[in-house]
Amino acid sequence: MTARAAAYTKGSRSVHKNEATICYILGKEAPQKLAKSALLKICYFADLENVRRFGRPITDAKWRRDQYGAVAYEITNAARKIPSVQVNDYTTYTSHHGTDFWLAVPIDCGGSLSMNERAVLDDVWEQYGRRSAKELGAETKNTEPWRCAVAAGVNDLDLSVVAPRPGDELAYFARVLERVDLGTRGDPEEIAALQRDTYEYMVPYRTEACGWE
Repeated sequence: MTARAAAYTKGSRSVHKNEATICYILGKEAPQKLAKSALLKICYFADLENVRRFGRPITDAKWRRDQYGAVAYEITNAARKIPSVQVNDYTTYTSHHGTDFWLAVPIDCGGSLSMNERAVLDDVWEQYGRRSAKELGAETKNTEPWRCAVAAGVNDLDLSVVAPRPGDELAYFARVLERVDLGTRGDPEEIAALQRDTYEYMVPYRTEACGWE
């Protein structure tokens, strides 16, 4: 391990959400490798699900349509710059070019993700983590942002089309309450993160109710 990687992995540290998301996902697969296409698609589904629940993505990736599904260069570029992430670019005998990513050493970037963001990543991994890159790519083409982009004749994917609308908050919180373990209060950090996410989630509804623009 390089000195830079050792410093990077020492304890829980505050890093950019893109890096934290990548490390969190790769940590699920460690020590196995994760194909670039699979990493991209899982990040896409995580952003999409976070927008659906809270009205905003986890990363700042700009998602676009590609032949093989949703892509965002911000994710792969960030992955290549993380010292503890190993990268393997390869070409098969059929001239197919691919890239694998994996964590060379354990890293805890969870401190850069809220409790709710980690929960979204856990849920997305549980649903999509065992699927092939080809299946994931096809699945991204069945999402609402993709269908809207196709209808509009553009390549940019607007994830806001799945964001909660006025009135949706009650349905959302009903779903949340069904999954809450009332016997577990959580530590102060987790409670503060939940309060912060709830406050931010409700901002647009308070703004509309007060007539602010």
